[in-house]
Amino acid sequence: MQSSNVTLAPKPEDIVAVVAFPVTNEKDFLALCERFGGAPKDLGKGIYELPPLDPRHKALMRFSEQYAYIAYGHKPEAALDAKTLVAANKLYDPAEQAIFTGKFHFDRLTPDVVKALPAYVEALKKALGLGGEGRGPLGIGQQETAIFAPLVEGVEKMLTRYAFLLSGGETAAVRLNLDVPTGELSVEATVKGKPNTLLSTAIAAHKPTGNKFGGLLTPDTAAGFKTRLPFFNEELKTGTVKALEEGQKAVGPVGNAKDLVDELFKGLIRTAKTGEADVVGGVRGPDKDGDFTLVAAVAFDDTAALEKEFKKFVEADAPPDEQERFKWSADKLGKVNIHTYKPRGGGGFLDFTKPFGDDKCAVAFAFAPTGVFVVVGPDPVPVMKGALAVKPADAPVLDVLVNPARVKKLVEKTGGPGDNVERALGKEDKLLSAMSLTVSGGKELKVRYAINLRLLPRALAADGFDGDKSAVEPIPGEKK
Repeated sequence: MQSSNVTLAPKPEDIVAVVAFPVTNEKDFLALCERFGGAPKDLGKGIYELPPLDPRHKALMRFSEQYAYIAYGHKPEAALDAKTLVAANKLYDPAEQAIFTGKFHFDRLTPDVVKALPAYVEALKKALGLGGEGRGPLGIGQQETAIFAPLVEGVEKMLTRYAFLLSGGETAAVRLNLDVPTGELSVEATVKGKPNTLLSTAIAAHKPTGNKFGGLLTPDTAAGFKTRLPFFNEELKTGTVKALEEGQKAVGPVGNAKDLVDELFKGLIRTAKTGEADVVGGVRGPDKDGDFTLVAAVAFDDTAALEKEFKKFVEADAPPDEQERFKWSADKLGKVNIHTYKPRGGGGFLDFTKPFGDDKCAVAFAFAPTGVFVVVGPDPVPVMKGALAVKPADAPVLDVLVNPARVKKLVEKTGGPGDNVERALGKEDKLLSAMSLTVSGGKELKVRYAINLRLLPRALAADGFDGDKSAVEPIPGEKK
């Protein structure tokens, strides 16, 4: 089993990484190194020099207890000293079942390293191209820089604060796992704080992620997603608010839509301040007639002014034949008005009505106190009433869901090749998670990202809907 160790230093360039490889005998391993990278140079006292990946660094090696220790960094000599060399059996837990595990021991941080944590943040910024000279963060232009700079500043403050909080940590770990029966590949990161520290208090106070509209994805969903945008602390909220304010200033003349655009930005700013920027969308069906219904909701704090400005804009700017397609306050649920719109349909490249009832297709939309709701389908008003009554619930930060059998029928309803969908996604008539991200607190902070290897990668590899039937082979162990 390969093991590794990273030694931090006050200066990021002085960080040293050590990797330990099990060896049967030293001579064969030296020959292996020569075949793959060049002949190791014997420096004496059991130390060998290997060709480095980067000429600015050194790669040194020594053997100990049937392991080859390779140290890589600007000054790696001290890491291979017999007094500091960490025994291989202390680098990994034999009971660990993950494919890969990396652990960080906070008690090994020296005071000098803790003081230098801001330098690590600065090095990370440079590596990501944030705040550099020239075209600004991420290489974008000056106007875009003015918009994104506050958000970058917020992220920087967050990273700096978290870096100091981590000094109260006990351990952190990253694990890579593969569940062969389900085909789920996951990456899990955990952080555990020392008792009675700011870090452990912050982790214990972390509330489960919620979603105002998570219940919109019902068991009859063909495909959908739900997410809460990451405005989970004051740095990100403040940075996003400032970025939106700069974006509002940067928007040029918008004619009669000026009041509508202004209110849109004001509402987005209010929403960012709440930290509950939820977005959910899904396609349900097929119903008894083979039709589907699209249901979506976007968080928007206090939509009353937005509703007023949108109606005023349509009545002032939309052509008469388009205005006739709107029916304002066609129905209502409580104090929330439900408006409708009849799309043109009739075929053509941009006709989206075919899977949603074709000539029966209609759009219902509503401005509720917590968000904007949209339903597209053959009978959208009753569905809208159910959507407006949905209750908040715990949910992953992100969840992408797919029912392979229903997606096949959806594609066939649009006139597409359903058989190709079946080859890409399978034929299971069950709502499956294709990709998810969860964050939980308590005794430790746990962040888990997972993808379903039976769905997402296969769909991406299916080469659209025109590939050969053999283009996507079944995963080993999967029934054809």
